[in-house]
Amino acid sequence: MQLRNIEYVLNIAETGSFSKSAKKLYISQPALSQAIQKLEEELGAKLFIRRSSETSLTRAGELFVEDARKILMLSEQIKKKMEDIQQVREGEIVLGISQYNGQLYFSNMLLEFRKKYPNIKLSIVEDFSTVLEQKLMTGKLDFAIFTAPTISEELQFEHLFFEEILLATPREHPVREKAPAFPGRFGSVSLSWFKDDEFILMKKGHRFRAITDDFFKMAGFEPKIVFESRSSNTIQSFITGGVGIGFITATQQRNTPAKWRSAYYRLEDVDAKREHVIAYNKDAYLSSAAKAFIGLAKAISTHQFSYVDDMVI
Repeated sequence: MQLRNIEYVLNIAETGSFSKSAKKLYISQPALSQAIQKLEEELGAKLFIRRSSETSLTRAGELFVEDARKILMLSEQIKKKMEDIQQVREGEIVLGISQYNGQLYFSNMLLEFRKKYPNIKLSIVEDFSTVLEQKLMTGKLDFAIFTAPTISEELQFEHLFFEEILLATPREHPVREKAPAFPGRFGSVSLSWFKDDEFILMKKGHRFRAITDDFFKMAGFEPKIVFESRSSNTIQSFITGGVGIGFITATQQRNTPAKWRSAYYRLEDVDAKREHVIAYNKDAYLSSAAKAFIGLAKAISTHQFSYVDDMVI
C-alpha cells in the first residue's frame, strides 16, 4: 500500500467525486479509478459506492479513511523530525489563517517572523476556520490561528489575546441620548434594549456569527435580521448607512476610516468578547521552527492587542 493511494482515497472522500479529485490531483480519471480498484483488490473490500450524481464511502471505506488520516499524520511527523535533526534554524512550517482575520490582525506577526527567521520557509493557507481545523486533523497544517471555540477535541490551543466586541449603531440612533459617550470612552448599553431593532449580522456558518448568536441567548431575545453578509466591511458600511445595527470588533473599529465609522457602545449584559488562539493537533510533532513561531506569536499578541483601556475611541 502506497501513501499516494491513501491520499487518493482521502481526496475522493473529501470531494465526493472521482472526476473532481482527478482534476485536483492532476491525474486522469481512468488512472485514478485504476489505482483505487487495485487498492480495493489488495484490501479485499470496496471503499466507494459510485453513483451518477455522487460518490460515497462504504463502511469499509469509512474505517479506512479514519486510519488513513492517522497514517498521513505520522508520515508528516517523521519528515519534520528528520528535518529538525539536520537543521535546527531552518525548515518549513505551514500556517493556517482564517479569511476574516488574516490581514487585519496578523500581518505584523508574519513580517516579524520572516525578519527574525529568514531561513525558515513560511507557507500560509487562508480558509474558513472549520476548514482549517480539518486540515490540522490530517496534518496538512502545522498550526492555525483563528477564534475559539474549536470544534475538535483533538486540537490543542494556546491563548493569544481576548478582543472586545462592540455594538455598532447609526450615529443618529436614539440610544445616543440614553447612553452618551464620554471623552475618550464609549457609552455602555444593554443588548436587551435593542430587541425591537433590526440587525445586520454575519451569515450562518461563520464563527463570528456563532459568537454573536450566543449574545442574543444571553440577552433573552431573537433578533430581527434585516441583512446577512460574509464581509465585516459590508456590515460596517450598512450600519453607518442606517440599514440596521450590528456587532464590530474593537480591532476593526480602530482600523475603520473616520468617514465610515458609526456609533459604538460597550455591552453590559453579555460577555462581549472573543478569544484568538493558535491551535495544533495534540498528536502532532512540533518542529523547532513551529515552536519558534508560536512563541513569537504569543509575544507579539501580548504587545499588539493588550490595551490598558479597550474603550478608547
